[in-house]
Amino acid sequence: MLLPVTAMRTTTPFICAIALATLAALAHAADAGAAALDAAAISAVAENAVRASAGAAANQLLLQSAPLDPRLRVAACDRALTGFLTDTSPLRFQTTVGVRCEGSVRWTIYTSVRVETQAPVLVARKPLARDDELNADDFRLETRRVPGLLSAYVTDVTALKGQRLRRALAVDDPLSFDALAPANLIHRGQSVVLVAHAGGLEVRMNGVALADGRASEHIRVQNTSSQRIVEGIVRSDTVVEAPL
Repeated sequence: MLLPVTAMRTTTPFICAIALATLAALAHAADAGAAALDAAAISAVAENAVRASAGAAANQLLLQSAPLDPRLRVAACDRALTGFLTDTSPLRFQTTVGVRCEGSVRWTIYTSVRVETQAPVLVARKPLARDDELNADDFRLETRRVPGLLSAYVTDVTALKGQRLRRALAVDDPLSFDALAPANLIHRGQSVVLVAHAGGLEVRMNGVALADGRASEHIRVQNTSSQRIVEGIVRSDTVVEAPL
């Protein structure tokens, strides 16, 4: 798999560290009497470490460990192997796991585990464009095999309220939470109420929004009486707070 240049820059130091750790294990094996690596045992320990980190979601996971180099040799371990994740971030589609021997000999091997989940998620009924505001009719619930953890995906239509798409979705694409952004409360051309405060005085005027706006965003509004254009802050789906 080819990586973008930026990904290569960030992952290269870590890959080098993995390579050095593996070489150290090989060197130790040469001194201690090398044995063929038990790939099945390594994979089982790595996958168990992933399941342990997933907590209640563990029973929904579909895991596949990366194949190990059959030429790899390590000293036989006289204690049960232990597995650990290399960081504390949420489980990713490709998660790096270390497997360690802490017996009379010590070594660590790093491998990766592909993490997927099979569960009901919302999928698009039709093509949806970036910035489309969402409703329940745009999606259906369907059991899918998706990368990573289920918590990354939308499973309930109530989560769509007040949301729009950050990026386009094709038909049958699953909806992830990172594809959502707050929807616009006010839309360009909409009639709004301009509210201004000074001390205990409140002044209300009718206006027309000149741009879309989300909660707390600044938008331009034209006062329908004076035709003056002011900048205000979106406070609700009908109210823009403006200076006097």
